Amino acid sequence: MHYFRNIFLGLLAFATMAQTADYSLATRSSFLKDCTREASEKECLCVLDQLQGKYSEKVYLAHNADMQEGNGDMEFISFMMSAATGCVLASEDVGDALADGSGELSDDDMKLLFNAIKKDLPKKDFIKGCAPEAKAIFGEKMANNVCGCAYDRVVGDFDRFAKMVKEEGAPGASNTWGADYIIECTPEGYSPDVEKNLLKLLNENGVPKSVGQCFLKTLEKEYTLRALVAASVKNSEAFQMIIMGLAMKCMGAAY
Repeated sequence: MHYFRNIFLGLLAFATMAQTADYSLATRSSFLKDCTREASEKECLCVLDQLQGKYSEKVYLAHNADMQEGNGDMEFISFMMSAATGCVLASEDVGDALADGSGELSDDDMKLLFNAIKKDLPKKDFIKGCAPEAKAIFGEKMANNVCGCAYDRVVGDFDRFAKMVKEEGAPGASNTWGADYIIECTPEGYSPDVEKNLLKLLNENGVPKSVGQCFLKTLEKEYTLRALVAASVKNSEAFQMIIMGLAMKCMGAAY
């Protein structure tokens, strides 16, 4: 049940990559022209440096073309969001207090961080990065709804965001940062898509259909869907033991 914990991973974390060859002048110019419509030249040059250190020009152009068509690779989208947010933080000198783990930001700096995320992580791009991971369980429609709801909660409540940063560090500081937003946006009930996807995952892992159906019925008696997501995130090791116990019980009943 690692799917839920991974939803927020990489969306906002800042990673520094080793420098590789510069892109051609045409590619650099095109990137900067598009980027500076929304951000400063300094921020865009910072993101461009990150790109050149991570992807060859050929790979970048292919990923960028896919993303423009709405078929972006989740890893590439996550990297772009990470680089953009990190470069904004660096340009605004907000990252120092976060880097030392103190979270001691002034009110103005906290607002800069919050606004940087709102500016550099548009809702449609957040959903693109979040939904493919969530879709494995939720199905496409529910994944889009849950991810969109989570985004609205992140950017819609500055006071809650500031409190979370002070307690947990910057977005991406841990593999459960922001998980509460996903939990709150998850419906209580199991939709047909969720049931189908859970059975599919069980079957792909070698669980016979009859055992999978028993497991799903038992699971639905023990947990709502929201409780399932919360348990997966909050205490994953203990929850995996519970899941194994339910599976063994159904295996025993089948043989």
